[in-house]
Amino acid sequence: MRIAEKAARILLTVIGLFGLAVFFLPKIGISVDIVMSGSMEPTLKTGGIVFTDTKRTEPSVGDIVTFRNAQGKVSHRVVAKQKQSYITKGDANNMEDVSLLESEQIIGTVILTVPLVGYAAELLKEKTVGMLLLLMIFQELVFLVIEWKGERIEKRRRKQI
Repeated sequence: MRIAEKAARILLTVIGLFGLAVFFLPKIGISVDIVMSGSMEPTLKTGGIVFTDTKRTEPSVGDIVTFRNAQGKVSHRVVAKQKQSYITKGDANNMEDVSLLESEQIIGTVILTVPLVGYAAELLKEKTVGMLLLLMIFQELVFLVIEWKGERIEKRRRKQI
């Protein structure tokens, strides 16, 4: 197999696996979101993605949490804890967030960030794209099996000669 063909297959497989991860992680309690602003720079880069563990809803001071407010989803750092609320702040912001963060607003605690791939991840969340990725991975597996069987047949022929 030519090098370009192998490289294309590897790239397709990596894209497919990444797409499946983005598509299926929410089903096991991991929220995948795009970083839309620079309020958490340099920790969270604009255009990156954050993986949030939705089972971890009681953060400690210093944790980055994803939560809902009037503008949508936000990921900011917890800078102080009160009885049932938290004070949050974007790392790049000069001031703490105006509103206290109530426990019920918290989606979860950020466990992983990946810079620069957020916009591609958003596209991969679409169900149609997810189904296409499944088909592409299935097709790649079929091609690998066919190639493997072809190589085995070729080896048998060589042994017989």
